[in-house]
Parts: sequence; C-alpha cells; structure tokens
Amino acid sequence: MSRTDETFDAAMADTVPDGALPTAGRAENLRLTLGYFLPNYLRGVFRARPRAARLVARLGPERRGRELMRELRRRHGRGPVVVRGTSGPTLLVLDAEDARQVLAGPVEVYAVDTWEKVSGFAAVQPEALVASHGRQRTARRAFNDAVLDAGCPVHRLAGHFLRVVGEEARALLGPRAEAGLSAEEVRERIERVGRRCFLGEAAAEDTEFSRLLGELLAEANWMGARRWRTARTRRIRRKMMQRQARYLCDADPRSLTGLFRTAPRGPETAPEGQVAHWFMALGVVHAAVVQTLALLATHPVHYRRALEEVAAADRAHGAHTAPGFEAMPYLHACVQDAVRLWPPVASLMRRTTAETRWRAAVAPGGMNVLVPAGFHARDEERIDYAHRFAPEKWLDGTAGRDWAVSPFSRGEARCSGMELGLQLATGFVAEFLRGGELAVAGVRLSPVRPLPLAFDAARLRIGYRAYRTPGAS
Repeated sequence: MSRTDETFDAAMADTVPDGALPTAGRAENLRLTLGYFLPNYLRGVFRARPRAARLVARLGPERRGRELMRELRRRHGRGPVVVRGTSGPTLLVLDAEDARQVLAGPVEVYAVDTWEKVSGFAAVQPEALVASHGRQRTARRAFNDAVLDAGCPVHRLAGHFLRVVGEEARALLGPRAEAGLSAEEVRERIERVGRRCFLGEAAAEDTEFSRLLGELLAEANWMGARRWRTARTRRIRRKMMQRQARYLCDADPRSLTGLFRTAPRGPETAPEGQVAHWFMALGVVHAAVVQTLALLATHPVHYRRALEEVAAADRAHGAHTAPGFEAMPYLHACVQDAVRLWPPVASLMRRTTAETRWRAAVAPGGMNVLVPAGFHARDEERIDYAHRFAPEKWLDGTAGRDWAVSPFSRGEARCSGMELGLQLATGFVAEFLRGGELAVAGVRLSPVRPLPLAFDAARLRIGYRAYRTPGAS
C-alpha cells in the first residue's frame, strides 16, 4: 500500500464517529454493485440463467469483487461496512468472527426471511421454510428436520436412495460418455434422482413437473418485478402443485413424501409447501457433482486415493449401501471441498430484528446483513488452503471449525438437507469411480496452480471410459 493510500485510510477512519459503523462511499458502492451484486443477480439467484452466466463468466468479475472486499476491510477495519445493497442499507460482513456472530446467532434476531427470499419464493412456494419467521418457521423447521433427517450423517432411506443414485449415474456411463458428457446431461439425471427419492418411483418419468418448477424458479429470479406475469405464474404453480398432489395422496414409502405422516406438523406447517425447495436444492447437488468430478479428474493424487477408498468400501460392504457410504469419508470430504471452492450460494443473507452490537459499534434493527461466503472461503489472508483442493481440511476438522467457511450455512439456519444432499452427491460421484477412467475438458484446473475463482460448468465436458477387461478387443 502506498503512503497516499495510508493517508487516505487514516482520514477515512477519523471520519467515523465512536460507536458508529463505517459506511462505504459512492465510488465503493458503485464498484461493489458492478463487481459483486450485479453479476450474482445476472447469473440467477434461484435458477441459473445460462446465457447470462456465460457472459458473466467471460467478464470474470470475481477477482475484482474479491479485491474490493479486501480493500474495504483494510480501509474500514474488521467490523462490518454499511453498503448499499439490493434492498437497502446492508451490513457487509468481512471478518470471520463477525460471520460467526451472524451464523451462530438466533434466527429471531438474524432472520432468514429477507426481502429477496420472500419476493422470490412468492412465485414458487410462499410457504417455504426459508421465507418463514417466528412460529411458522419453528413449525416448518421441525417438519423439514424430521423428514430430511437433519443432523444424521446417513438418512434412514439411504440404502434405497444410494441404489437410485447408482442407477441414474450408471445410465450416463455408456459409449456416449467417452465423447464427453455435458453438465446439462448430468443435471437431468440428478433431477430424475430427486423425483424418485422425493416423490417416489411413480414420478420418475414426470419431466413435466421438473419443467414447471424450472419455469417458476426462472420467474423467481425477477423477485416479483414482473408483475404483469403474476397471473401466468399462478397458473404454472397451480399445475405443478396438482402434479405434486398425485404423489402426496398415494405416497411411496421409500420416498421423502412417505415420511410425511410420521413427521411433526401443525396448522402452520404446510407440508406440501416444503417440497419445491428440496428440488431447488438439487441445483447444489448438481454443482457439487460436476465440480467434484472436474477436481478429481485434474488432481491425480486425490483421484487415486478416492478410487482406492471406493473400491475398499465396495469390497467390505457392497456398492450402494449405507455402510459403504459411511466408509467413504475422503470422497465425502472431496465433495465438501468442491462446494467450498465454488459455493452455489455465494452470499448468505439475513435481516436483523433488533439492535446488534459489533465490538464498540451498534447497528439498529431492520438492517440487512450479507455474509459473502464465497469471499470468506477463498480469503488467502486468513486461510492457507484458500485456492487449492484440500479435502483433508474437512477430515481433520479445520474447515468444519471455521464458521466463515459455510457453503450450507451454519447454526439455526443451517440447511436441513445438508447431510442428505452430500450423501446424494457423494453416491453419484462414487459411481463414476467404479470401473472406469475419468477425464474432463473445458475447464483449466491444476494441482500446482491456484484454482480459479469461478467455475464455468457450461463449457465442461466429463469424459468417461470403462476399463478394458483382459482379452477384450
């Protein structure tokens, strides 16, 4: 930093009164909008906008956004900085301890039902847990936790779910895979996994349900701004809910809907209103799968260790079994680190319902709070593994103890389906490691260079070739 910068920083510090939080200036807000808020909005908050995502990937704003956040931290100190967010004044959390304060804090104070979530989910599922507060949230959280087995490393239906994952992944691994599979082909199979595991076997071929949900999520990206499409959106949602009702009425006992009758519920639970969010979360599973495959294919040491672990687990417990999954801690850690490197949800949003204290400063209630999870997970000023593939950090507990590394959030707002999502993703990746060679094209990843800040799945091609058996031509 130059002497001029140091003088400017000191002058800025002198302008912040005691007990007040620093506020970003106009130029800083403009740079933050162009380098962070706008690119994330263009990519799609609820569902990826493929064309816009490709354009943003070419522009590569991630580095500028990260550098700006580091500048803000150097200039204004460790405490949150008040910035102009998408829905008003926002506390931008740039310190790891402050991130822990938010994520470990009670949801009654750091509420999750922000304007963005409420506006977006109004089109898809207004009764969703993440758009709820107070008694509604308590009731819906209990229901979600019970059905999704939150906090349990292995879901009670793991045996069936892993067999489904194995079947759907195996369906991709024919001769066509040698030429390279697109991320879109993988997504279609993961959506089919979701229909079979969440709604039951009868929904396996119901691509219309997934199409309708996709339309709603695309509309949710606009957060209610296109009011002239409200009537059309309601019709689409009504059609989707009618299709969903078929599977709820005669629930498959091997599906999540089959667990509804034993889960706690009350007048505010809205069980049918929780399902769409589970399907939305399949986007995280999809990202975890393709990112993990790309990392393993380009990191030979990690690849060999994962191969050996899957083979040993299959020999000891059989493929597609719950004990076999539990015997794959390294592959599980690979999936966790893939979403740490490129978190599908780059920003964790909260709103405060009361005054909050930040060391010597106090912020009034009614403020938005933004924890930039992607920034904290790649903060090389704080963690030495920021830009490398480091599954070992999950095995030894380093990443788990770091609350700022939060690809699935933490505390009371932690995703109820985190364990189930990781289980599905790990099982899908494991199938690619059984009996074949893995390769990727379209991405530049290397074990000897810092990994890029963005992952462009649109250009990815996943190649797979079955091992030749002795005597085969």
